[in-house]
Amino acid sequence: MEAANDGRVAVQLSSVTRHYQMGASVIRAVDDISLAISRDEFVALLGASGSGKSTLLNLIAGLDRPTSGAIVVNGRDLSAMASEELARYRRETVGMIFQSFNLVASMSLAENVELPMRFAETPKDGRAERIRQALERVHLGGRLHHRPSELSGGEQQRGAIARALVNNPTLLLADEPTGNLDSRTGNEIMELLREVNASGVTVVMVTHEQALADKYAQRAIHMADGKLVEQAEVRQ
Repeated sequence: MEAANDGRVAVQLSSVTRHYQMGASVIRAVDDISLAISRDEFVALLGASGSGKSTLLNLIAGLDRPTSGAIVVNGRDLSAMASEELARYRRETVGMIFQSFNLVASMSLAENVELPMRFAETPKDGRAERIRQALERVHLGGRLHHRPSELSGGEQQRGAIARALVNNPTLLLADEPTGNLDSRTGNEIMELLREVNASGVTVVMVTHEQALADKYAQRAIHMADGKLVEQAEVRQ
């Protein structure tokens, strides 16, 4: 579905809510948020646990649907998409990175990176070169045949980033990408995300670490109780 959208805006949220019914109570996980994220921008979503930042990321990813409001990505309204179209959006437009890496233990790194192309039914004859390029991009060109158990935490997260990038998404969503890593390795991952952003990919990252937002993001957006409470440009 097409929607009116400024060509400089990658993500436009208009009065977006996501409420959950729990017994007699209503949980307002995301509560009337309007927000615009520009193309090529690096945005950090900050807030305490339960503030709604991961729910908001899942809504932008098309993993969940809003209770009300509109989410427009690259001029397309997610809330108006049928399930099949939404799945295609997740395959072709979005890359996702999680705190827990989510690599399949029984598969090699190359097979893990191949998964998004299998889901997208990419022709087999073009996959090997794209896998190689994606792993070289994250400095793991020599680790194609290693299983996750043979990799360090930082290498697993870099492999997860390669998997997120292999279908050439325009939007990269990262949910606490350094949460399971020591500070040095976490900084290496953040430098890699900065490189990805500099290549023209819009990055939206959930984090609880203000220092990471200050160092790497262009804008910090603070959430509390499902609401957007503060936005600030980050001086770097």
